Amino acid sequence: MLFASTHTQAQGQATLMEQLIKDRPVLVELVTAAGLVPVLSGDSPHTLLAPPESALTGLKGESPEKLRRILSGHILKGKYTEKDFKDGAQVKTISGESLHICRKQGHTLINGVRIVQADTELSNGVLHSMSDALKI
Repeated sequence: MLFASTHTQAQGQATLMEQLIKDRPVLVELVTAAGLVPVLSGDSPHTLLAPPESALTGLKGESPEKLRRILSGHILKGKYTEKDFKDGAQVKTISGESLHICRKQGHTLINGVRIVQADTELSNGVLHSMSDALKI
């Protein structure tokens, strides 16, 4: 017998964590080790600036504290679509770091790292795929 989920998903959309499980195994492993699964699977909206898997493989085996510090610097409280990132603006991560936004030649850069796939809207936030890990 199947049990109905107690959480209803907005328009059938996955959570940030469910989306990562589909195609980001290295990021899922690191987020889990860092203890950030509740942040990315909860009801509060967040924006994830997801580095490519290739930029994360070197972090395997790091301490949970270091992983939490690094990955928290890639998560913003609230939903931010690419158009919300205004040139010259600063946004704060959940770790309290300030990230600098730069818009040039049709691209959005966050701390000098380009958004390569923007605005994957999910039930509890927005996922932006980045060209590299953020320099914080």
